[in-house]
Amino acid sequence: MDADGIAASVDGGPGGLTAPSRLAARLRDRDWLRLLMAKMPCEAQIEIAAHSGFDAVIVDCEHGAGGGLQLEQHLRAAAAAHLPGLVRVPGLEPGAILAALDAGALGVVVPHILDASQAEAAVEAAHYPPRGRRGLALSTRAGGYGTVSVREHLRRAARDTIVVVQIEDAEAVTRAAEILSVEGVDAVLVGLTDLSASLGHAGEASHPDLAAAVARIIAAAQAAGVAVAAVVSTPEAVTDSRRLGATASVFVATELIAQAFRRAAAVSAGGQPEALVLLPGMLATADLWGEVAPELRSLIPIRTARIDLDDSVEEMAETVLADAPGRFALAGHSLGAVVALEVVRRAPARVTRLALLNASAGPGSDDQRRHWVKARSRVEKGAFEELAVEFARTNLSPLRDGDAALVARVETMARQVGREGCLRQLSAQLGRPDSRPWLQAIACPTVVLSGANDQISEPSLQDELARAIPGARLERLAGCGHMSPLEAPAEVSSALKGWLS
Repeated sequence: MDADGIAASVDGGPGGLTAPSRLAARLRDRDWLRLLMAKMPCEAQIEIAAHSGFDAVIVDCEHGAGGGLQLEQHLRAAAAAHLPGLVRVPGLEPGAILAALDAGALGVVVPHILDASQAEAAVEAAHYPPRGRRGLALSTRAGGYGTVSVREHLRRAARDTIVVVQIEDAEAVTRAAEILSVEGVDAVLVGLTDLSASLGHAGEASHPDLAAAVARIIAAAQAAGVAVAAVVSTPEAVTDSRRLGATASVFVATELIAQAFRRAAAVSAGGQPEALVLLPGMLATADLWGEVAPELRSLIPIRTARIDLDDSVEEMAETVLADAPGRFALAGHSLGAVVALEVVRRAPARVTRLALLNASAGPGSDDQRRHWVKARSRVEKGAFEELAVEFARTNLSPLRDGDAALVARVETMARQVGREGCLRQLSAQLGRPDSRPWLQAIACPTVVLSGANDQISEPSLQDELARAIPGARLERLAGCGHMSPLEAPAEVSSALKGWLS
């Protein structure tokens, strides 16, 4: 058998495998790729990834499986399944990069690259002279344990070795163009979690500062001709990342497993899966969630309940509970959020998670109560149509109240609720309970979404909710008024996907 035949049979890394060169070429040509980030010390997950159609695996040695023999075993599993393997190393330490490549990795993912000099150091550590400073030893797995010639090993290493840098620090964003212009950088992995924390918005996936930073990184990558990999968790996130310019999706193995476990655990005693119950706000129908619900259906079954059939918050909550599955996630907007809080108070064991949009927990201010009394009097005297028109403009952000189509949509929902439904909801508003004394008892994962321009439920009211509910996450939607599911459906969908995940 000649050297090429021996190399093909070893099936290791750049020195002993012909197949991985196709991954390197595809990455550099910016073909669409599907990658799995393997975090657990479990070779079977890598075989499953290969059988499931992934294009490559990244063995995570920063936040996951360890190095040494354990790393080699994971890369052997990848090779046996004909799945190219990369390694995310713990940091920019040449010894760690050398160990990963010697173990047979096709390339490395290097976290927390801050500037061009660090990108250059990563490239040098991954490549042999004259391009870099990687130490040469053919006795390793990458060298076929001495069965591949030096010349062939060097040729394939130069052709196939991949260097992926991670930009995940605020200071690195401003230097993205310099970092990604370094020769030998093949791709960038945008580290959203660390980047959001570095920007001061940890966990706020829809924050405009994070979106702006990601856009800047992607623009720099496109200008440099470098591939962009994005960590995703849902099919919708894949679509969004491709629209923004990503060329590879990275799914995290533990997140995929956790999603599957949660779906299985959520099956009720009657055999029905957990559902998400959506509650519209005052004078709103299921159309309030018209753009949001389709984005969530791939994660969870959707039900939309009505809150225009009863004249008290307590009765509305009982109606919701009577029609809901045994256990369910619950999202409510405005008056629907007030009802959602009452549902949780009455049946805390049935609600698995809670989302409160443009909401408040109190009984209403004196001004609000005077407004509700006046509105009820006007409706009783025949001015419902006039009130519906006013409602549409006062509930939208000043930035959107000139949007004729959006205004007409809010007016249409109000007319569908109708005069009698409006009177019932006004009675419920006037008698609504004060939920603030027991908010600290809420134990399910909770997200509070606030419109920065909300003039009906001012942002301070959402701040109060988020502070009072243990562990609640607050997300402020820039430029958004009271009707957030209509005004900012993409941002609301993104926030609720993170909440559901």
